[in-house]
Amino acid sequence: MGRMVQQKRVIVTDDLDGTEGAKPYRFAWQNTVYEIDLNDEHRDELLRALQPFIDAGRRAGRRTVPAASGDDRAAIRQWARENGHEVSDRGRISAAVVEAYNNR
Repeated sequence: MGRMVQQKRVIVTDDLDGTEGAKPYRFAWQNTVYEIDLNDEHRDELLRALQPFIDAGRRAGRRTVPAASGDDRAAIRQWARENGHEVSDRGRISAAVVEAYNNR
């Protein structure tokens, strides 16, 4: 008996005009990351529009919150609980809670 083969294909279409063969692109604005599927023509159009701003701007690295020591973690957990933040008794403390603690 013959074997049945099934294939599924994903066709990515341009978000602006619906043409097939688009590729996903990401960009960020005001701390929000966007993803858009564009064909080559629309990708070039977007790049031409953004290029003067890219050239004039500067790359920004990711903000990181330094890891807390064991003593600091206990103090952060106590402060967080007293100020309405949810933290576990063990494990990682979220960057948002550490940042709030550091900015108190």
